[in-house]
Amino acid sequence: MKQTISSVTYFGQEGRENLDECLRLSFEAAVAHGLDKIVIFTGVGEGLQIALDNFLATPEFAHIRIIGVTFPQGHFSPDQANRVFSHEASEAFRKRGVSVLRAHLPFESISTQYRHHGVLAQDLSIVGNALNMFCGGMSLCIQAVLVACDAGEIEVGEHVIVLTSDTALIVRAAPTRKLLTDLLVRQIVCKPAFLTISKAEKLLDAPDVIDAEAPSELENPSTKHLEASSDTP
Repeated sequence: MKQTISSVTYFGQEGRENLDECLRLSFEAAVAHGLDKIVIFTGVGEGLQIALDNFLATPEFAHIRIIGVTFPQGHFSPDQANRVFSHEASEAFRKRGVSVLRAHLPFESISTQYRHHGVLAQDLSIVGNALNMFCGGMSLCIQAVLVACDAGEIEVGEHVIVLTSDTALIVRAAPTRKLLTDLLVRQIVCKPAFLTISKAEKLLDAPDVIDAEAPSELENPSTKHLEASSDTP
């Protein structure tokens, strides 16, 4: 089996300040690996707008299709209390060829009327909490792929780039019901090294960006679809 060496970029902190670099790394990774779809999880559409204006407008990346995933209707985030992804914004993106998916996130539990009554069966919130050990964006990346695959915007077994403002992955897609059998994280493109938001970790003295050793020539995973490992539906 051939061994490959790939670089991972580590940001010094979590958050929006990494968005531009995260997008650049994601588009470059898509070209390097022959991938033509990028899924962007976005709270208010900022990442989609930057992708359209700064990347898809260039010939190198013009062939790439971006897919937006956002929070479901009624979601409230304290850090974006005065900013919402409006229906008008969604329609504007659709007119530019960008699908924006708004759905219940798979790792969010469905609340009962009274808290002490517990949660519904097959609650996946513990999966999201486990992924947060890597960083806050890891869980959102995985959920974005699940939502996009459930909606038919990406195919089962297709390799795509998925990103948030500070985390980007190469993932083999699967629908939610096959999360634990078929979804694979193929490669981490970038992530925060210090979890300054999701874990309230204090920022230590460290470079703004920690870049791993430059990669050798990578074998291009040109086959974007792999046969699903579990039984067919």
